[in-house]
Amino acid sequence: MKVRVASAGTGKTASLVLRYLELIAGGTPLRRIGGVTFTRKAADELRVRVGQAIEEVLEEGSHLSFVLEPSDRPKFLEARRELGGAAVSTIHGFMGQCLRLAAPLLHLDPDFSILGDWEARTLFEEEWNSLLYLAQDPSHLLAGVAHPEQTEALLHLFSKRSLAEAWVAAEGEENRTLLRVYDAVYAAYKGRLRSNLLSPSELELRALELTRQRAALERVLERVSILLVDEYQDVNPLQGRFFAALEDAGLPVEIVGDPKQSIYAFRNADVAVFRRAMQEGQVLPPLTHSFRHSATLVRFLNRLTQHLAKGGLGFSPGEAPEVHGVREARGRLELHWTVGEALMDELRAQEAEILAKRLQKLGYDYPYSQMAVLVRSYASVGFLESAFKRAGLPYVLLQGRGYYERQEVRDLYHALRAALDPRGLSLMAWLRGPFGQVRGMREEGGREEGGRGLEDFSTAQASRLPAPSFQGLELFAVEQILRAENPARSLELNYPEIHARLVKIQQQIRLASPLNVLKFLVREPLIAGRAYQDFLELRARENVDALLFQFAPRPPQSLEALLERLELLSGQAEAGDVPQSGEGIQILTVHRAKGLEWPVAAVFDLGRKGVHQAQVLYIGGDAEGVGHGEGRRLENLFPRPVSPGPPLELRQVFALEDTPQFSVLQQQAKALEEEETYRLFYVAASRARDVLVLSGSVRQEKPEGWAATLAAMGLGPEATPYDRPDFLQRTWLYRPTKEVPVEPEAEALEPSPWIGLTFETERFPPLFSPSAFKREEAEHEPLPLPDPTEGEEVPGKARAVGTLVHYAIGQNWQSGNPEHLRNLEAQEVMFPFNATEREAIMAEVAALLQGYERMLGRELPWPRDEDYPEFAMALPMGTTVWQGVIDRLYLSGGRWYLEDYKTDAQIRPERYHFQLGVYLEAVRQAWGVEPEVRLVYLRFGELVEVKKAALEAAVEAVRV
Repeated sequence: MKVRVASAGTGKTASLVLRYLELIAGGTPLRRIGGVTFTRKAADELRVRVGQAIEEVLEEGSHLSFVLEPSDRPKFLEARRELGGAAVSTIHGFMGQCLRLAAPLLHLDPDFSILGDWEARTLFEEEWNSLLYLAQDPSHLLAGVAHPEQTEALLHLFSKRSLAEAWVAAEGEENRTLLRVYDAVYAAYKGRLRSNLLSPSELELRALELTRQRAALERVLERVSILLVDEYQDVNPLQGRFFAALEDAGLPVEIVGDPKQSIYAFRNADVAVFRRAMQEGQVLPPLTHSFRHSATLVRFLNRLTQHLAKGGLGFSPGEAPEVHGVREARGRLELHWTVGEALMDELRAQEAEILAKRLQKLGYDYPYSQMAVLVRSYASVGFLESAFKRAGLPYVLLQGRGYYERQEVRDLYHALRAALDPRGLSLMAWLRGPFGQVRGMREEGGREEGGRGLEDFSTAQASRLPAPSFQGLELFAVEQILRAENPARSLELNYPEIHARLVKIQQQIRLASPLNVLKFLVREPLIAGRAYQDFLELRARENVDALLFQFAPRPPQSLEALLERLELLSGQAEAGDVPQSGEGIQILTVHRAKGLEWPVAAVFDLGRKGVHQAQVLYIGGDAEGVGHGEGRRLENLFPRPVSPGPPLELRQVFALEDTPQFSVLQQQAKALEEEETYRLFYVAASRARDVLVLSGSVRQEKPEGWAATLAAMGLGPEATPYDRPDFLQRTWLYRPTKEVPVEPEAEALEPSPWIGLTFETERFPPLFSPSAFKREEAEHEPLPLPDPTEGEEVPGKARAVGTLVHYAIGQNWQSGNPEHLRNLEAQEVMFPFNATEREAIMAEVAALLQGYERMLGRELPWPRDEDYPEFAMALPMGTTVWQGVIDRLYLSGGRWYLEDYKTDAQIRPERYHFQLGVYLEAVRQAWGVEPEVRLVYLRFGELVEVKKAALEAAVEAVRV
């Protein structure tokens, strides 16, 4: 493996582009070069830069230091044709491409989907909760072993699974017990994923599995001739092991990165992976020419890295080569210290005021939009906001990651873009999403008998179902539209309903403001009578609401400006979960600033110490290296066989609190965390192009945090003040804020007579269900086998049995019809169960259906004059609307019957009096009929007629 160190601003991307040109000239087709980087933004940028370089070579004969030989021109013409299909992607994108090449060999569906991390965690939590429920049975294998107190530790292990292929429990019974429980939950979680769903960590594990199967590995080697990996300091151990395995298999791998910028340990990145590559691979000359920094900043950064490397603080001398500036700009460095005996928060408030004044002065030379203030912790942001507001400085907060890349936000972007110009990728994305839904399309997964189209749902029925995940037009239909000379006209001829939707959006664009157009897209029932927000899960709906709220205070002036802003923010590696629009000084953490640069950058609150967040358990190297003072040994992270054979499994050990090895792993984690803080400071200091402003607070002449680092370099608050065009250093003494005189309070007025009145809290919400009231009453006395169709959230077999039986009865399906039973077994509620469990459930369902069928024509009239299964009802009563579903309402022989089917293990009709009373009253008011009310206990084949007086009394008791 070839390794190159590239410090911040030294043209890392440019060097990769040059390497592409060299490989193409050497005879390697562009389609055979794999390019891998850390984010989608970086991958897209690399693809664009390679394309521009190829065009420049073809038009001008050279690019930077590369000169085209005339005989190589055909190779570059071929590369230009292949650019659209070039393999440039993220690490996970490349792994996914490799897995799809060899999916059948790995028992994977080639069309597998990728889960988000938060979705994977949700599935894992569901399996853990299911196991907790099942482990209450004394006969369960984990009875007495699984406890709710293990939740935090299990989730922590799950979040760190990119560090190892398998966990090893350190010494101690608690550790061994936790591992046993984790393995059980993780096995159930993997069963949920099956062969067509992978989360990022499981993608990494499957990619490692690929490297251990020669036939699968050869499929990759046939497709890729060389692999170029960028930002290698940010890879995690599983990713590093994958690239090392490809290199061992004969695929040349060239990596570039900067250990000084390895700051993502909280995302499982491990700088030891890069160091391992440097130790075992061929180290190429580092990139040493800074194209980013002014001359003054180059000198400062060299001094900073030499000081840190000399002390082994975060990186070694070999990882910190001296850098030479290319730019002629002199630039400027400013250091501002606030010192005093006051509390640190009081010092920070004055420090923020000083920084605001300095940025105000710099605003004469640089627009505020070209400035950023970086903080180590969000706890520092409040001081900046207060100071900037007082100074009248515009600012924008950037918080969180990936908000503008979320699907719900991109759906709205593409809807606007497609309405402005109905062609190209945005039109394709719009047609493939919810806005491309055609009336009558079926839900995903509901194409066989029993699936219901969108038009089949009444409003009452639809409200009982989760928000469906609808897809738009099929790919072949979208392709036909895009290939048409006039895509909009083609859409109008073939799908007039969708075209009418597009026209409505275009009309809104002409008539309404950009913010109101966004609201229209979200809330207007454009899609077969439903609004876009109705298709979203709660989390996605909250994100869309946040988007509207954040644009509302400062709405964009034009739709083009709105689109440009959304596109700009989606391209950033980091963007806020609760973002802010507008222009101004950007305030963000150092982690969020990675990969970005500004003409003016300030680092605020240098005196803040890093605080170690205690963990429920700690993870370290293989068990062999724990407890012997060896820390995290590289050979334990990447064991390799000394003789030919499959690679050893990558394992790491964990220890819970109060177990023997906990303190060892804790100290190791703290040491690694401290190392990363120095690298974090380097990242912060290297974001400025022209002017870098550093500010910190020091109390009682004891610098802490990054302030201590600068003090050790002779640049602390005790250093000689300077004021030169290129360097300003000043120490400010703390001065208490002058107290503002308090005006005397005006004479109190008499309060209004209604000021103390309050609205009485209603017992029930505006919309409630009888089954929810039943749960509330029976909270301390649950039935052995509740009726799941009434809304009880009971996981496991009982829920599946009840759901399938009620659904089959509602559809008039028969226990003796194999096709009906197959359709039942294919329902979503059966997905969590294995083959044996499904067989047992279906046997029980068939038995209950047979009991029901025996009652037909005897206890239950058949045939019927009118029959309404799964009948939705709503009954206004007081301040509450009671909403529910009647299992069966029918007319036979001139008499009406209202029936409710029960799969309970006990016959206790009194538990359902209120629920049935509400159903009875709703039928009376709506249809004016007087049905007989009956409970059908399917397990006993017994019909229980319920007295109406008892039902009316139950309803009246609740009404009162």
